[in-house]
Amino acid sequence: MLRSALTLLSFCFISLAFTQNIVRPTGEMNGSKAIQITGTNQSNILGDPFRGQNFNINDRMGDVEGNPLLFTDWKSGEVTLKNNEKYHVDKMNLDASRDKFIYYKNDTMFEFFDDIKEIRIYGDNHVGDPSSDLIFRNDINPAAANFVQVLTKGKITIFQEYDKKPEGENYSNGIVNSSRKYVLHTSQYALVNNKAILIKFSSSALDDLTSDKKDKVNTYVRENKLKLKKEDDFLKAISFYNSLNPSAS
Repeated sequence: MLRSALTLLSFCFISLAFTQNIVRPTGEMNGSKAIQITGTNQSNILGDPFRGQNFNINDRMGDVEGNPLLFTDWKSGEVTLKNNEKYHVDKMNLDASRDKFIYYKNDTMFEFFDDIKEIRIYGDNHVGDPSSDLIFRNDINPAAANFVQVLTKGKITIFQEYDKKPEGENYSNGIVNSSRKYVLHTSQYALVNNKAILIKFSSSALDDLTSDKKDKVNTYVRENKLKLKKEDDFLKAISFYNSLNPSAS
C-alpha cells in the first residue's frame, strides 16, 4: 500500500512539472493564437526561434486581383531578435495589408514571432553595397508599433509606411469592365524630437527640417546638383545634415 501511494505521488509531481512546461497560446493574430515561448525551448520545439503560426495570404483575398505582398519575388535577408541574435532567412515578404512579415520554410508559410527587433531585406547588390539593403523596424514610429522601412536615421530619421488594400469593384456592363484589385500606397515621415511628420520630398520640406543648418545644407545640395523631389537625392541631403550632428545619430 505504501509503495502504491509513493508511486502515485511521484506521478503527480511529474505530471505537474510537465504541465508547467507546456506552451500556452496568448494573444490574437488573424483569428489564431500567437505561441509565446522562451529562449531555448523556442528553438527546440519550433525549429526557428522566431516562428509564429502558419500563415495564409489567401484567406481574405476573395475576388480581388493581385495579392497583399509588398515584393513580387520573395526576398532573402536577415532577422535580428530583441536579444540581438541574428538569423539568415531565404524567403521573406511583407503582407502590407496586415503589416506582418512572413517567410517560407519547407513549402510552408509562417508569420514571424513578435520577438523581432529588425528585418533586413538584402538588396540586389548586398555583397558589394550593403547600403542597398532595406531595413524594417517596428520601434521607429512613435504612433504605432508597425513595421516601417527606415530610409535614413540620425537627428532626423526618415521612414516609410506601406499599405496595400483592395480598391475598386468588380463590374461589367458588356462594354466597360473593372475589377477590384490590391493597390499599394506609400507614405513618408520625418521623425523629429520623437514626433512623426508626414512629408513630401521637396526643397521646402528640406528647408523646414534643416533650418538650423540651412546654409550648409543648401550649399551641399547645389554642389552635388541634387534634385530634391527624387527620393535618393533628398535622403542624401538629410544624411549630410545628420553628419553635421553626429552625436544625435
